Amino acid sequence: MTLQPRPSPSGRALPPQGLSLLDLQRIRSALERSTSANTRRAYDQAWRRWVAWSRARGARAMPATPELAAAFLLELAEQGLSVATLRLQKAALGRAHRSIDHPDPTDTEGVRRVMAGIAREHGRPQRQAKPLTEAALAAVKATAAIPRKGQGQRQGRAVRSEASWSAQRRGRADVALMSVLRDGLLRRSEAAELRWGDVEFQEDGSALLTVRRSKTDPEAEGVVLYIGQEATQALQALLPEDEAALDVDPAAPVFGLSASQIGRRVKAAAMAAGLGDGFTGHSGRVGMAQDLAATGVDLPALMTAGRWKSSRMPARYTERQAAGRGAVARYYQRRGS
Repeated sequence: MTLQPRPSPSGRALPPQGLSLLDLQRIRSALERSTSANTRRAYDQAWRRWVAWSRARGARAMPATPELAAAFLLELAEQGLSVATLRLQKAALGRAHRSIDHPDPTDTEGVRRVMAGIAREHGRPQRQAKPLTEAALAAVKATAAIPRKGQGQRQGRAVRSEASWSAQRRGRADVALMSVLRDGLLRRSEAAELRWGDVEFQEDGSALLTVRRSKTDPEAEGVVLYIGQEATQALQALLPEDEAALDVDPAAPVFGLSASQIGRRVKAAAMAAGLGDGFTGHSGRVGMAQDLAATGVDLPALMTAGRWKSSRMPARYTERQAAGRGAVARYYQRRGS
């Protein structure tokens, strides 16, 4: 969508015929809301990288030619940037051109083949978050409230060990967070956006969560997710003791943490539980996917539970469980029976 200004007698740019400045502001706001803030920031950074590279080459950043785009991507690959970063860079370059009705220089057979060659030569398997399985969550629950010792110094002062009351409060929050991440197969960004008004406690002790917007739901149609009784009890433990669930501010955040803070909390809790490194804000999602696959849940049902649009990621998460149910595994099971 292109919003070309029209000249005024004074030389100042005016909105297109029939549009007011307020109309323009509303349209631009709607266009910005079509992508998440994180995506916009990533695209902006990628665009600045492209502009700097173009200027250094004495080339025009907009519009770009497919040949120039291919040369840019190849140079970034030689600098050691990951294939995922290059794909983001390609997407940002194409989006910037399409947004002002220029042809997308990356939407050509030549650029696609260059990207395929880069992926073949420089591609590395994406590191998968360690799974927060039921057993791993049990280890976190057993250690969550243990005070953690401070390490090093902060601003010239020794960091004190965590007070018992603080450890209890943090532990409750960690258990609730990690339990809900698992049961809802939530992305960390979805957990960060949860509000108490999105939680509906059920008579049987479970709860329903409404995720109003997610990575795979940019139109904000929303989805309702089931949370089991243990995770629900952990959630209720976060409510103030002198307030009933119905009295809590529905607009108040459930966890009060950003997406990056959620990732750090999961990592710290896993380390404290002796589970080692490699746990992230996606570990609950991976762990529940693996537990579901181990119980025989098929891939289409798993995709529905995790709100995946493609089978690629859930299949990758659960490849070990799928191998245990494969043809060779069934062959030996029949032989042993």
